[in-house]
Amino acid sequence: MLDRKYVEKAAESGRAKIDLLITSPGRYLVRSILAGMYLSIVVFVYWSLANNLQGSPFGKVISSGFFGVGLAIIVLTNTELFTSNNLYMAISSYEGSTKWRHALFLWPTCYVGNLVGAIVVAVLLYYTGLIAEMPLNHALYAGAEHKVHEAALAIFARGILANWIVCLAVRIALRCQEDVAKILMLVLVVFMFLYLGGEHSIANMGTFAIALLGTTSITIGDALYNLVFATAGNIVGGVLFMGLPFAYINPREIPELENRSRH
Repeated sequence: MLDRKYVEKAAESGRAKIDLLITSPGRYLVRSILAGMYLSIVVFVYWSLANNLQGSPFGKVISSGFFGVGLAIIVLTNTELFTSNNLYMAISSYEGSTKWRHALFLWPTCYVGNLVGAIVVAVLLYYTGLIAEMPLNHALYAGAEHKVHEAALAIFARGILANWIVCLAVRIALRCQEDVAKILMLVLVVFMFLYLGGEHSIANMGTFAIALLGTTSITIGDALYNLVFATAGNIVGGVLFMGLPFAYINPREIPELENRSRH
């Protein structure tokens, strides 16, 4: 089947990830910290673009279009992002390359590493003075306050939407042989979830970490409220809406059917 080899490729990636975590946890943690850093610096540029382009009819299009650069960087540098690992570990667990207990071990480890990376970038931005230069009405502050005041069900549903689309981008990227094509597809597909207002837990870590070091009115409790429901939605979106369906509709060849197709 056409997509079967990509299911196997994803399952092999899931196995490689858990092998790295078990045999070299330090290296795995550094990879996850770097992914959090890469995404968080892109988050800051995204909000800066959104702020500077307020009033422009193309402002949301430009800022949303830029965000996919973050996922492209993570994919091309082979670092570890919690949300895309929802896809990989779901497929590898379904295929039997790993166990579901492996996923439950890897996901929180990656999540913590991503959080550390987000905090590191926020602290760096704080000491550069860039956060201090942000006005009280900056788009990042407004965005952070909007996120923490949404209803829990809305955050959860937006979390599903966000990681369904992010994992769709990763699934499509698995088919791309050339890096240019891979980058193009990642940027274009990720654009959709930003433009529609999805809730990406790791991107939100960067947003909240920066906001909390600035002059926002939100609290750590507010940030945790959003992250709980966004994270739950991300897992559902990556596992139930993308990972498991992808593996299910592309099963291993049944020998009898394979033989019939040859005659």
